[in-house]
Amino acid sequence: MTFMKILLINPPRTYFQGSKGVRLGLPLGLMYIAAVLEENGCAVKIFDSLISEKTEIIEKDNFLYHGVSEDYFKDVVSREEPALVGIGGPFSAQIHNAVRAADLVKQINPNIFVVIGGPHASVKGADFLKENKNIDAAVVGEGELAMLELAKAIKDKRSLKAISNVVYRFSDNQEREEKIFTNPWTVIKKIDELPLPAYHLMDMERYFFLSYDLSARPTKYNRSISMITSRGCPYNCVFCSIHLHMGRIWRFHSVEYVVNHIERVISDYKVKHISFEDDNFTFNPRRCERILDEVLTKKIKFSWDTPNGVRVDTLNEKLLKKMKKSGCQELIIGTESGSQEVLDKIINKNLRLENVFKIAQLCRKIKIKLRSFFVIGFPGETKKDIQKTIDFAFALYKEYRVRPNLMIATPLFGTRLYEISQKENFLVKNITSKDLALATQARGFGLIETSDFTPEDLKKFARELEAKISRLDLIRKLSNPKEYFKILKLIFKKPDRVIHYLKRILN
Repeated sequence: MTFMKILLINPPRTYFQGSKGVRLGLPLGLMYIAAVLEENGCAVKIFDSLISEKTEIIEKDNFLYHGVSEDYFKDVVSREEPALVGIGGPFSAQIHNAVRAADLVKQINPNIFVVIGGPHASVKGADFLKENKNIDAAVVGEGELAMLELAKAIKDKRSLKAISNVVYRFSDNQEREEKIFTNPWTVIKKIDELPLPAYHLMDMERYFFLSYDLSARPTKYNRSISMITSRGCPYNCVFCSIHLHMGRIWRFHSVEYVVNHIERVISDYKVKHISFEDDNFTFNPRRCERILDEVLTKKIKFSWDTPNGVRVDTLNEKLLKKMKKSGCQELIIGTESGSQEVLDKIINKNLRLENVFKIAQLCRKIKIKLRSFFVIGFPGETKKDIQKTIDFAFALYKEYRVRPNLMIATPLFGTRLYEISQKENFLVKNITSKDLALATQARGFGLIETSDFTPEDLKKFARELEAKISRLDLIRKLSNPKEYFKILKLIFKKPDRVIHYLKRILN
């Protein structure tokens, strides 16, 4: 029975000069929440401002705006007349847009109960509500069950005190003072009990149409979606914030659940490619292998990749061969550093560098495209350590064509990296969402400075690696006569791109 109108909002985004630009992905968190609410009788809708018919991508003062106008946003909320609004805030770098969405909702009707979820709200908690008076509550961690209990309590006009994973404001009538209360945080242990995401509440065809040109990933696939088959991360890398939002307990969907999910999206939405966005897709190699076995046994045809990365120590030749056979197009591994000492003592990543070369060799042999994440600029890291990472990344590319994704260490709120940098006065400034938006890009400007390096030093290292790879690519192209026509065509059709490419080589 329908008992409450709820509107879930994926707010606009801004991309500052120097960032990768507009990227689009499904709002999976909102879709899971919507499925649970709908299953329990709520009248729920998703308003994705990034794929609306009124969506615009416009250039303003040194940034790109992707979303709808504020007037249209308010029209939508007014028309839906929700009692409860949930706003997604998946990135600290974009949290200002979620906050602005909350402000607009309250302008329409101050009685609408407004909730924001995501990692930023999870980390900031009570401080987040203190800073933003138009937000009534924040969901800490997973939102499916918390949002359902919130909806029930609001409808019945009950206290929110018994609801896990919620930070909320309330007025003490006796003291006439507004207070903020933080409830305990738990994780959903049996995630198989969750329904599949509410794809039917999304305009999937419009999403597919727009995502081909605005893909969240650098490789374009036709009719591509993201899928998450497990949650949580038990590891303790200094820069990672995943456990702050999803917890340290690794929880997973059963093989049957995952394969059913794959079959459903292929059957109902003609999906051709799936990006498995688990933070630990291969955490249990045997489970991963059983999923692939079912895919192969049932002859399910689709391509897939792992954009969030997998651990090298979970891979072996048998598993890699099944990955290739089942449709794997690309794997990304998290190497992070080319210095074993930095991995062991600074990043706290349990990884042996010699194993990276072994897996790279196997992927080259099996013909699985491989990329690797690297991060430079940690407190305690020296220029010599950073040079080791540059040299290791280049050697990996030269020998096995493993293209590096080099990033500058970003002190995300709540991480040990942030705490260390703040305590030791390594932060170059008070961090804003704009700073994070720029710093988290591949060519971002660092927010950490120590006696060993400056942000400009890190940029130089990044340019060095980029130049070395560009020179190697050019040599390889020139040594292949089949590439000559493509090069000439590019020179005549896109001279600006050629000039930019040459500048990188001559860096």
